[in-house]
Amino acid sequence: MKKSWILTVFTMVSILILAACGGGDKEGATSSNGTKGKQKLVVTSFGGDYEAAQMEVLVKPFEEEFNAEVEMITLYSADALARIKAQKDNPEIDVVQFSGGQEAQAIKEGLVEEIDSSILKNISGIYESAILDPKYGPASAFDALGILYNKEIVKEVPTSWNELWKEEYKGDVGIIDISNTFGLQFLVMNALLNNGDEKNIDPGFKSIETLLPNASSIVSTTPDLGNLFAQEEVIIAPYDSGYAFNFSKQGQPIGFSIPEEGGMAIFINMQVVKGSKNSELANEFINYSLRPEVQKAFAEKTGFSPTNKDVEISEELAEVIPHGEEVMNSLIKLDWNTVNEYKGEWTERWAKLISQ
Repeated sequence: MKKSWILTVFTMVSILILAACGGGDKEGATSSNGTKGKQKLVVTSFGGDYEAAQMEVLVKPFEEEFNAEVEMITLYSADALARIKAQKDNPEIDVVQFSGGQEAQAIKEGLVEEIDSSILKNISGIYESAILDPKYGPASAFDALGILYNKEIVKEVPTSWNELWKEEYKGDVGIIDISNTFGLQFLVMNALLNNGDEKNIDPGFKSIETLLPNASSIVSTTPDLGNLFAQEEVIIAPYDSGYAFNFSKQGQPIGFSIPEEGGMAIFINMQVVKGSKNSELANEFINYSLRPEVQKAFAEKTGFSPTNKDVEISEELAEVIPHGEEVMNSLIKLDWNTVNEYKGEWTERWAKLISQ
């Protein structure tokens, strides 16, 4: 009887010791999202060189500093908006990136959270015009809609939007579909150049209709446009400065010009998705993206201009990208609330126009 009692006590003590050892094993501890000892963030990006650059200069150093794991998923802005809308009740994304004004719609529909100002302290270094709404994430980068051109074929730098209509460019102009942000901006730019605006888009459609005879192709994606430039099927097109930089890096003789009538601002921003289970870390990630050293490195990799006023870029880079507060303030900014209101109607009208 005594031996049996001793054996029972020994067994119970052994179990307690093993349990204690298992509970104190930090290497084996697993967070609520399944990653060992690390909190996980899911962040959207735009793929290609953009995403590769973010992985190198933003994601990897952030992961090391915050002992975090960041999963990047490739979603263009419209797709990202659709995804967070579909997952509204149970979001899988923590940080969403937009480049086409979708943040205005996301804010209006309550799909993103207000920033945590106690964390997002780097916002103090951002140009005022890059803070689109002080309650939400600011722009972490910007570029401009202007004219891309093949420097070996187009000998003189285009100085006006009107040059796209020149007879000498007949069959050589790339027109961007309005499913692409840059195409949508070009439509509004044409309205503005002809006494219209976002609320009076008719002049824009009429202007583009007169440009169709000069069109080589109507494209919706950046890779398609890049291929057409490479094959010299397109030699001039309205597009943005960031991709002019990227095409040049690929060895193409691409130049970029902001016409004298003005360019159009394109802002890239990050927002915390409403209901994120990692809201605090998401705010840290956005704050990290605003650091001067991160923005400088990202600009050098991608050609997207920094919004932090403490960033100094090289003279070489300054020759090919818009930069600085004065330039940013000179760029035309879309009324995205109006654009989002009428976008569906414009898309139907666009489809009829280009099918003629």
